Amino acid sequence: MDRRNTNRGAALGSYDEAEHWFVRLLEPNCPANERSAFEHWRTADPANAAAYREIELLWKQSEDAVKDPAVMAAAARALRPEPAERFRRHWLFPAFAAGFALLVAAVVLPRWLATPAASEGVAYATTTGQAQTVTLSDGSSILLDTDTQLTVRYDAHVRRVDLMHGQAQFSVHGNHAWPFVVHAGSGTVTAVGTRFQVRLDEHATEVALLQGKLAIAAASPDGARQEAALVAGQGLAYDDGGHITPVHPVDVPQAQAWTQGKLFVHDWRLADLLAEMNRYSNTKLQIGDASLQDIRVSGVFNTHDQQTMLMMLQQGWPIHTKRISATQIELLRNQ
Repeated sequence: MDRRNTNRGAALGSYDEAEHWFVRLLEPNCPANERSAFEHWRTADPANAAAYREIELLWKQSEDAVKDPAVMAAAARALRPEPAERFRRHWLFPAFAAGFALLVAAVVLPRWLATPAASEGVAYATTTGQAQTVTLSDGSSILLDTDTQLTVRYDAHVRRVDLMHGQAQFSVHGNHAWPFVVHAGSGTVTAVGTRFQVRLDEHATEVALLQGKLAIAAASPDGARQEAALVAGQGLAYDDGGHITPVHPVDVPQAQAWTQGKLFVHDWRLADLLAEMNRYSNTKLQIGDASLQDIRVSGVFNTHDQQTMLMMLQQGWPIHTKRISATQIELLRNQ
């Protein structure tokens, strides 16, 4: 089976399920057990969460469009089912018609107007310890770090990338009429021609600009929106609540170290160093003595050379290691 086609099908399935849940949760009498089932579905797969965030963003953008009779007429034409389909979707039409009208404009109409290539996209993913460079049709390129997943969707209006998890560096070919937009977490990163990095962790997204300019927008669950701009050598982060941190300087060589398979570490907590190294290996390092958590470490480490890092730690700090299993190593304090 073609893995890319499988990924495409999975992405479309997540989007369809997200539409279903969004409509269902609009109903004022939606029971608590269904809301609980929705939360279970959303957290079960990063693609589900990403699809639902996209529906929410489209919903927020629809408030003006829904007032346009031409837009609503087009949406109605796009939704008009065949007789059998009308019966199958009968559940979609209870007494929340006003809310559903917004959903038509926000969700279905954009998909109806999109080209098949834009709606499906092309998925790329790396496994633990793997890196991959992707060259796109416009001359832009993406370098995917370890354990990273994203989807690229190009159409006539926008070059869109959805980062599901992980970290990537984007080198964007400039075109002012064709913006390049990365969707990650609760926000978007928009470039014209530039080089930048985006990292999506469990609860936050970090952006580092290496060259050019960027515009960042983040939305909170209640629709509040924050915006910021970066110039070369600057960075910021935003969380799941849509809050953007103050802009801060970026150490460009340190930011690019992972693209060369290295970590430039300056006064890091040992726990943070191990967490970062664990991203690149199936053998996980863990601290077995709480007194080691806040040891401060500096140095240059190879992301794919766990053993040398452990030797350096044992030579420079009162640490020894103990292998617990084939995939676990524990760090302990010397007695």
